[in-house]
Amino acid sequence: MTMLSESNGMRMFMLPNDVGADMEFTGVLCSENSYHDHEAGTITKQRLYLTDAQEQIYSVVVSDGVNKDQRVYKMRVENDQCRIDNGLFDVALDLHLLASVVRGLCGLDSAAHADDFFSTMVETLHAANG
Repeated sequence: MTMLSESNGMRMFMLPNDVGADMEFTGVLCSENSYHDHEAGTITKQRLYLTDAQEQIYSVVVSDGVNKDQRVYKMRVENDQCRIDNGLFDVALDLHLLASVVRGLCGLDSAAHADDFFSTMVETLHAANG
């Protein structure tokens, strides 16, 4: 287990989760993004963390100024599966099935583009998870 120190930049986080259990982990903030939805009148803040256990934590907070919805997801690759935990349910998805769904959502129907996309996605997931 990685110890907290100035050299590795890791720190403890406790993220509130309206769906399931709050998530506590040691990690580092990798990326964040905020945007305003003018039609809905909401602000959405997304954050991506990398934990000391090589897991990715994805946090989404949506607020209209009065109400706030906070959701947290922990993702990790185990063998040929992507495990996604929302604090209530822990779901395992086959990487090939997950890639097929993402390809469809992205409109990648060409076999050549789809194969390139899948190969890159699997390599990235394995690299991110050590």
